[in-house]
Amino acid sequence: MQPPPTPAGREIRHVALLDLTGAQAAAALDGVTHISHVAAILVPESLLPKLSTIALDHVAATVPVPDGVRARVMAGQVVLGGDALADNTEDMLVIAGQLVITSQIKHVGFKGGLVVLGQVIAPAGSEAALGAGLTRLSGQAVYYPYVDGGTTRLLTGASISGEALANVNGQPSDVLLATGQLVITSPIQRLGYQQITAIGHLVVPATTDPDMLSGMTSVTGQIATYTAPPRVFDGSDHFSAGFFELFEQPITLVLEGKYSFDEDVAPELLRRSVAAIVLDGKIRAARRLVPMLQVLCIARDGKIESFDEPE
Repeated sequence: MQPPPTPAGREIRHVALLDLTGAQAAAALDGVTHISHVAAILVPESLLPKLSTIALDHVAATVPVPDGVRARVMAGQVVLGGDALADNTEDMLVIAGQLVITSQIKHVGFKGGLVVLGQVIAPAGSEAALGAGLTRLSGQAVYYPYVDGGTTRLLTGASISGEALANVNGQPSDVLLATGQLVITSPIQRLGYQQITAIGHLVVPATTDPDMLSGMTSVTGQIATYTAPPRVFDGSDHFSAGFFELFEQPITLVLEGKYSFDEDVAPELLRRSVAAIVLDGKIRAARRLVPMLQVLCIARDGKIESFDEPE
């Protein structure tokens, strides 16, 4: 008689954050033989031996949590004041995503540890306290100019009109912070912010007064000016010749993410339709189009490559 078939093990896959620290932690890995495509695993130290027996595939980070320590987990874009990190507790704080701090950090009080799996955006002057308090950072830490006494207003979108920068409901000491690229889509008549900061590129009309430009900062990118009206794309997309043929006047193409240009886009068509390109991300196109894309790109953080290059 044939022995009964061995039951197939469980597989855990395509999870952004696998948290094994809950009440059922001891049994969480029972029967699991494979874990794949997981951004991070949060695991009690007592479970590390069991986890080490499981096949891991495309797991970006494993974060051990001391036994008896409670892990507070926040995911996505997390916005906190600097004082929120001073909580005098034995807990561990885990941020999976982007942590935006809107006021200076004086002290990190999470004795269990502060772990950030992603990007930290914090005010200048917080470097020492954050560096001392961070247990682990898997990503990037950037610091933006901070105005003491001002209110930091967070802008999550990629664009804002020049009229909105009058900040009619705010105070002149306010700071506008954009967590990515920022495109000001129309002329600025009045600036009601003490400071405008973009983590990525800052794209402004060429008619912007130089005195206004002195209050604008790009932390990791460039400040670029445009004359042709901007078209802003955020995410991923592809462009065909038909798209560019629809424009009667040239545009400024602002791209954040991954984009491709179809084979039917000719260099002459692109030059006629696009006055400038601002890129934060990646463009893939036919090899004959790459030189024109490079010429038109006035600010770039990322890559322009041909289809025949490996991704």
